[in-house]
Amino acid sequence: MRHLLIICGASGAGKTTIQNYLINKHGFERVITHTTRPKRADEVDGSDYYFETETSFFKNDYFEYVKYDHYFYGSSREGLERAWEKSAWAVIVLDTAGALTYRKELKESLMCWYIYVSDSETLVRRLKDRDGGCNAATQRLSSSEARRDMDVPDQLKDFCVRIRNDNWEKVEEKIAKTLIEEGYYN
Repeated sequence: MRHLLIICGASGAGKTTIQNYLINKHGFERVITHTTRPKRADEVDGSDYYFETETSFFKNDYFEYVKYDHYFYGSSREGLERAWEKSAWAVIVLDTAGALTYRKELKESLMCWYIYVSDSETLVRRLKDRDGGCNAATQRLSSSEARRDMDVPDQLKDFCVRIRNDNWEKVEEKIAKTLIEEGYYN
């Protein structure tokens, strides 16, 4: 049986850190998503993202896509199938709107984790460290997308497992417990 774990939450909550932990520690396969934004120097096409032109982007069959900061980002059916070819357990980081779309499209074998921190200062500090400065962090957290993802939408409250990412040891314990409950070790 194939499974997909969606990780969503606010910017700076630690979604990618948890995704990488699942890949490295538990053998999950990352669903590679598509983007029209320019490739950064340390990124690899087909590994970090599928880098697309705006024309090629719209030739794919997407579960969902979004325009953010002048660029398109999307998750395709092909990307999910490629992940499942490598592992029965796939993982993807999405915004809450994307999580809602996946919930409608893929009803079975789907899990959702909402990652959060207990205070907004932690988000600001993490974004400043990651994105390079206070202005970038403030701009990112003030976007409509960031404000929407600051809490679990009502439509996901009965679906998402909430994981507070303030203490890594507690996060690891919660992940292990949740994977057992979801049948990962069966």
